[in-house]
Amino acid sequence: MTRSILLSAPLAVLFAVEAAAAVTGIFFWRKVKNSHFKYFVIFLLYIFLSDFAGPIIDAFGVDNNGYYDFFVIPVEFLFYYWLFYKSFNGMAYKQLVWACSAAYIISVLVDILYFSKHNFFFYSFSYSIGNLLLLLLILLFFIQLTNSSGVLSYKRNMMFWICTGLLIYFLGSFPFYGLRNTFIAKYHHLHLVYSYVVFAFDYLMYLMFALSFIWGKPNLKSSSSSST
Repeated sequence: MTRSILLSAPLAVLFAVEAAAAVTGIFFWRKVKNSHFKYFVIFLLYIFLSDFAGPIIDAFGVDNNGYYDFFVIPVEFLFYYWLFYKSFNGMAYKQLVWACSAAYIISVLVDILYFSKHNFFFYSFSYSIGNLLLLLLILLFFIQLTNSSGVLSYKRNMMFWICTGLLIYFLGSFPFYGLRNTFIAKYHHLHLVYSYVVFAFDYLMYLMFALSFIWGKPNLKSSSSSST
């Protein structure tokens, strides 16, 4: 998910861990093929190919900011929201996911219609909104898990590992992306240093994704069966 300004060793490692997570999902395809997690495998392939294409587009002299802003980042957030929609029990939680998705789409439109006029390098507004909403869903997942019998078998819950990876990355990288335009404009060295930290969060996230296929079982419920 990290957008790099040059093809570097950390970016090459990112490609490797993204590919490893996707390949792990393919290896365990028989385990997930009858669940909604099969789409998670497809999603990981999409992310790997999208990130791999980013530097190629840039190498041809084409600004790839729009490519990430419209074809990569929104797909990521909306897919993660959908994953929570499929994993939550209870109509109230599912409706909350719909509300989060709508709020994120509105924030993207605000970025396009308003903040794009300021020629910012990065759409920080919609990314920050998407990040906050995702962190809210992650928090609700862990609350549901700890209040259910599923907590006794959390290591076999695929969403536990996925949420752990998402929490590491999106919480750790939140200040970086929220203030990215400021970092680039005024604190270039700090931006560079923090970008390496964000790469580390990325690696850990995809490691958690791989573990979700190895240790997890797709048919385990992440919450109680309450319909409230």
